[in-house]
Amino acid sequence: MNNLVMSLVERVEKCNKLLQIALDFIDINPAISIASSVERKENLILEAGTPLIKSYGINSVKILRSFNGNHLVFADLKIMDVGALEANLAFSNGADAVSVSALTNLETIKETVEEANKWGGAVYGDLIGVDNIEQGIKKLKDAKVHVALLHIGIDVQVKLGLTAGKALDLIKKMKESFGGIIAVAGGIKPEEVSSIASAGADIIIIGGGITKAKDPSYATNLAIKNLNSKC
Repeated sequence: MNNLVMSLVERVEKCNKLLQIALDFIDINPAISIASSVERKENLILEAGTPLIKSYGINSVKILRSFNGNHLVFADLKIMDVGALEANLAFSNGADAVSVSALTNLETIKETVEEANKWGGAVYGDLIGVDNIEQGIKKLKDAKVHVALLHIGIDVQVKLGLTAGKALDLIKKMKESFGGIIAVAGGIKPEEVSSIASAGADIIIIGGGITKAKDPSYATNLAIKNLNSKC
């Protein structure tokens, strides 16, 4: 974790809304290119996506941390076991936050949270694949995760045509039920940021809507403008 910046939870309190760019590449070079092209301000989180970490290793987190700026770094590990060990791996290499799967056992989620707290870091409880969102949120609350993540996966987007932009009512219900920080991911376009933020999302995660744009920097700036962040 970067001790020169405030924690993710504190950053949300200060800025109200944050934008997270999911760098879901299998090659580090385009991830570096995107990270280099955007303005790395307080309201931005750079995500080392799961494919990037699997292909390039935890060093991808260290590289995103090395960029100058006031951005935060998120490691999308989707932890399923040995929560403390994997969380330590992420935080010791510069991550400010890490993800744990809400599908795993409560003990692993708690271990991940406990390790994050030692570093002043944050844990996203990723609800991807969870059929009963209400029960999933209860588990995340019991484990005291810092962020509940509504995550509509790419396969579901492609096969079913479902995206986060079409789940505004669910976002509202999640915000009411969890009562804490809500992150939302899943096919979000920069133009949809305002409505998703208004529905209750505190952290809005965009992957292809920025990384596949003709001008990623412009797409990022548009998303941040629609975010209406205080930072």
